[in-house]
Amino acid sequence: MKFVTRSVQSENRLAQTNVFKLLDDQLILILRAWGSTDYNQKFIDEVSHYLSSTQADLEVTTPFDYQENLSSLANRTRVSLLLVHDLFYKSENKNEYAVGFEATILFKSKNELAWSSVGRFAIDKVGKHSLNTYLKNGSDLDIETLLPVQLIGVEREIDITSGSIAISENSKIIVSSTYNCNLLLNTEAKSDNNLIDIYPPSGGSYWFSVIGV
Repeated sequence: MKFVTRSVQSENRLAQTNVFKLLDDQLILILRAWGSTDYNQKFIDEVSHYLSSTQADLEVTTPFDYQENLSSLANRTRVSLLLVHDLFYKSENKNEYAVGFEATILFKSKNELAWSSVGRFAIDKVGKHSLNTYLKNGSDLDIETLLPVQLIGVEREIDITSGSIAISENSKIIVSSTYNCNLLLNTEAKSDNNLIDIYPPSGGSYWFSVIGV
């Protein structure tokens, strides 16, 4: 998978968003740390270790059950976030707040793309004439706040949004976070660099990544 990323910050700023390609480009991890980014590598290692282990052995055990309404691939992304949430909740944040994360995982296998997400993220698939939305978390919050919906590793319980879709070699996925603006598909775009327009063109904060899968 490959990606092109754009962002603009107004006076209301998002925390820094990082994109990591892992497991021979089969896995993309989008990570936004609210606190020090020094903890990013620990997050990456926990997620990539579990998902790479499931590649070799589908019977890898965890304390978390699979959900029947999700595919095996989507369940694996969900469990990876539960594991990293448990790790940070019981270690770095055990006695006092050190760091919390918003995160989206995209995991590809053959013609399926699975995801799990926590925080202010949207996932859209590029259609012929418009963006087809599969996830949109946090965009309906009070317009006076830029805080995430929730953070990984902070509270005891966490809600993870997971799913999967069929993809082809030409599929493109948009993962985004917006504040006081919206993403629009530029149907005349000649490259991924100008595939997305912002409306209104000024005044909002946004981050997005165009991912070719």
